[in-house]
Amino acid sequence: MNRTTFYSPLEMMERIFHNTNPVIQSRNYFVDERDGEYALEIPVPGFSKKDISVDVEGNFLVISGEDNESYWTDDFTKKFKLPNEADPELIKAKIEDGVLKVSVGKKKESMPKKIKIS
Repeated sequence: MNRTTFYSPLEMMERIFHNTNPVIQSRNYFVDERDGEYALEIPVPGFSKKDISVDVEGNFLVISGEDNESYWTDDFTKKFKLPNEADPELIKAKIEDGVLKVSVGKKKESMPKKIKIS
């Protein structure tokens, strides 16, 4: 008998985040699902916003860092598969206190909707 395992979008993102690109497996990150969005936080000490690139390539979020001025920071690239509910037009990123914070908004049609009972 074949069994199919279903994962929530958050579980899928966490599984994907933890199973890709062993080059930066040691770079810790935090993933959370919040009201209407996914939140991703990656420590990037020593990097400034000019050193970090956040791009969407197909259905992947690609985050890379390249610091040509410092010997102590390692360049990195990380690809995250976006869930079907993610809206690439609603992705925002900022660096705050050495942490890259990326929010990935959900498509409106994937948001919960309250049905009025008549």
